[in-house]
Amino acid sequence: MRVVLPVRGIGRGKSRLAAALDAAERSRLNRLLLLNTLRVLDRWLGGLQRCVVVSPCPRTLRLAQRAGAVAQAQPRPCAGLNPAIAHAVGALVRAGRSRVLVLPCDLPLLSTAALTRFCSSSPAGVRMVIAPDRAGTGTNALLLLHASARFAFSFGPDSFVLHKDAARARGWAFHVCEAPELAFDLDTPRDLAAWGAAKRTAARITRVV
Repeated sequence: MRVVLPVRGIGRGKSRLAAALDAAERSRLNRLLLLNTLRVLDRWLGGLQRCVVVSPCPRTLRLAQRAGAVAQAQPRPCAGLNPAIAHAVGALVRAGRSRVLVLPCDLPLLSTAALTRFCSSSPAGVRMVIAPDRAGTGTNALLLLHASARFAFSFGPDSFVLHKDAARARGWAFHVCEAPELAFDLDTPRDLAAWGAAKRTAARITRVV
């Protein structure tokens, strides 16, 4: 198993939260989410040598490297994360790795148990396992059991449908795994407020990050 963790950047990520957090708070939140994801993956994988963090952000790459993950600079920083994911997955496939998990790093409820359930949920013959977000439109985890360097990654709006369509176009059987810990992401001020309620108050979140 290899994990690809695409990260837009410490300073650039979570721009949709601008109505709730200023730039400095968003940077701290992005750093917290990245470090939390790496900690969970470290426990789950037994080390981060099999985790590839791909990003155009030097700060992100330094944090990943210090944590023990493989830090991979995005080849074309302005191209967006989907080409970066394709590049990282393609490199793994060429190195003979066929089982690849693509995981966003904005899942504050992520746990080792949720990852284990997700990665062991596929019936026989399945080539892809996908976890939707709470709205059922985005993709919050994507496991390729026989990864292809040419798979069309479409993280972003409507990615849940687009990824299923991409699998169907290749004749792949896929499995949808709905897991609360994977479904909850931080994209909007409403998401942040919901997370704040779970942690008692939104002010507490800001102080922590």
